[in-house]
Amino acid sequence: MVFADPGEALARAEKVLGDRPPPLHASVAHQVIGIWQRDFGDLRLALTHLRRARDWAARADSAEREADVLGTLGVALVHAGRTRQGLDALGRGIERGTGHTRARVLFRRAYSWWVLGHHKEALEDVRRAITVLRQADDVIWTARALTLRATVHLALGAVKQANADFTAAEALWDTTGQEHDKADAVESRGLAAFRSGDVPAALRLFDEAEERYAKLGTPTFMLDIRRCEVLMAAGLPSEALAGADAAVKALDGIGGQSTRKAELLLAAARAARLADDPQTAIARAALAVRLFAGQRRTWWETHARLVLIEARHAAGRGSGRLVAEAA
Repeated sequence: MVFADPGEALARAEKVLGDRPPPLHASVAHQVIGIWQRDFGDLRLALTHLRRARDWAARADSAEREADVLGTLGVALVHAGRTRQGLDALGRGIERGTGHTRARVLFRRAYSWWVLGHHKEALEDVRRAITVLRQADDVIWTARALTLRATVHLALGAVKQANADFTAAEALWDTTGQEHDKADAVESRGLAAFRSGDVPAALRLFDEAEERYAKLGTPTFMLDIRRCEVLMAAGLPSEALAGADAAVKALDGIGGQSTRKAELLLAAARAARLADDPQTAIARAALAVRLFAGQRRTWWETHARLVLIEARHAAGRGSGRLVAEAA
């Protein structure tokens, strides 16, 4: 329910905890609150609830429950910039879980690999997950896995494969009541339209996705990043910069994901460079480099370093050392 009706899911989980539940139910309730806080609220609170969910799962003596919580906790740790701890938790979840549960944790590790920029590893894990999820006739998680695989394909420039997976995922979403996931599917189609060269369609689909998110009361930081990319391609870098900076402020205001902040700063740096504001580009890119480095996201850090070099060159700081760094 967290991604069908987030507000109702949060209220029900809090009610369960107020009724002094048994360990198994307490674990589920804390996990629900942790997921809500991880994706829509304060990441520090998310980690607190997910650790409690893990502890209650251990008390319930349920390896499957513990594996599932470890998968959720691992993703949260990665988003908090604690990459090694996050991957360790995901690895333990895969070891503890079996069958269907293990496939869900594999999906979460694939998602984390994508966040970290390890696309080959992401594809390997998500492909393994899809096979089992389809066998289990798990519509929701299969749709999520197909969406993730499509997103990784886009990151690698494989637009045709991505469109096929997005189409298959959306057909599955239409059979469910997962409203947040449906909004994400619209956003994904917008990204695919952009990568196919259709900027107007991309902006239209992003607007539609934003309206859907607004009805659910959920933040749109990933959408903000993608819209910045489209606005830059449309020749509107100042608007892209303003959007990215506003999103960073909103993210900081709720104590949100460190990973998304780094990506927003990178988008802002690119936009500032295109808007002929090299000093702002340098400031945003330098902070993005530091965050990506701390998060052990080498692929992303490399992109941010290149933008930083370009911004320094635009500011008149050209040198042989800068050329060497670019190489």
